Amino acid sequence: MAKRRGNSADLFAEAAATADAIHEQDQAVAVKAEQERTQKTKLLLSQIRARETDTRPLDPQHVSNLAESITALGLIEPLVVDAKGVLLAGGHRLAALWALQETNPEVYAQQFPEGQIQVHMLAFDAEQEPERALQVELAENEKRVNYTRDQIERLAERLRSLNYRDVRGRPKEGEKALGPALAVAIGVSARYVRKVLREQKQQGSDEKNRNSVPIFQKLKLLKRIEAALRELGELSESESPGRSEKALIKTLPSFLSNVKGAAKDIEVLIRQQK
Repeated sequence: MAKRRGNSADLFAEAAATADAIHEQDQAVAVKAEQERTQKTKLLLSQIRARETDTRPLDPQHVSNLAESITALGLIEPLVVDAKGVLLAGGHRLAALWALQETNPEVYAQQFPEGQIQVHMLAFDAEQEPERALQVELAENEKRVNYTRDQIERLAERLRSLNYRDVRGRPKEGEKALGPALAVAIGVSARYVRKVLREQKQQGSDEKNRNSVPIFQKLKLLKRIEAALRELGELSESESPGRSEKALIKTLPSFLSNVKGAAKDIEVLIRQQK
């Protein structure tokens, strides 16, 4: 009898866990469907209404960092609002926009011509559907945009042009630390940003070293010659080709074949050396 009760309890626990999982899945599907109905539009800052409650209290230092990031890069991640312009996600970004408008109106005007702010507008009323509004807020807080390494590097280059530097510790006077600023801009850790930038730097160094080795130089030249020969072969003949042009046209296929063969041999050799 005890064993039967134990089995029943296990079955009940398993059923309850399954029900919870299904409920979480349904919520995720609902949030995704809501996001797909998002309308991209622009609003004046004064038209975006702050929500009454926030799951995360505002961090003044984070607001300050975001304002500095928006000054350099603009608003990378748009705010999310409901159909009436009530904020659903992006409380720190909204506070940073207000701070930037107040402290540096000229830069604000440059970043946002006519005062228009890019937003994602969802087609529901947060006041009428508070549970849905909370789901969107929580989903947005958990979301992290998957920026490619090339995108991160391009953002880093823009910051470098504004005197941000790859430094560890306290930057020198007149300099700004690149890693933390970029991390704030894209919503990831400064540690991850430093890792990506370090790998990009190493990759560039490896590419430079490869280009200085004769065998890689030869392969590069052969690839260029191959491309040029293909382009030449696609051009139409002259109306009255001379003897040299006729000879070239005749030998072009075999020449191209030899170039491709030589390039392939080098590629095999490189793979064997790895």
